[in-house]
Amino acid sequence: MLARHARAAKLFLDLLGDTPCKTTGLGNPTCLARHLGGAAALLGRHDEARRYYQEAIKVCTEIRFRLEVALTRLQLAELILDRYPDDKKQVVEHLAFCIPEFRDMKVKPALERALRHKEILRA
Repeated sequence: MLARHARAAKLFLDLLGDTPCKTTGLGNPTCLARHLGGAAALLGRHDEARRYYQEAIKVCTEIRFRLEVALTRLQLAELILDRYPDDKKQVVEHLAFCIPEFRDMKVKPALERALRHKEILRA
């Protein structure tokens, strides 16, 4: 998703979109549902992306996967900001959640990204 490669994103969704497993193992833990949301967003399937992000938040909250909850809420805030401009209240809520989390976990790149979005909302 970071490379913005649409064909790879479609393949990823086709292969893993229906998998019941939404997180990976302990070696490189991540949330598949968050990445599926990113793939769907990249392909312009915004409602589907939103559903994947909401699923990722639910799953990661239940298993206390703190970093993935914060990253998912940031990506969901970005999607809403870009595609659902009438839902800015939700963007503010997601950013209000993830900014302190990123600060506490010292995740500087994500924190900087979230703060830029917060500044855009203030303008």
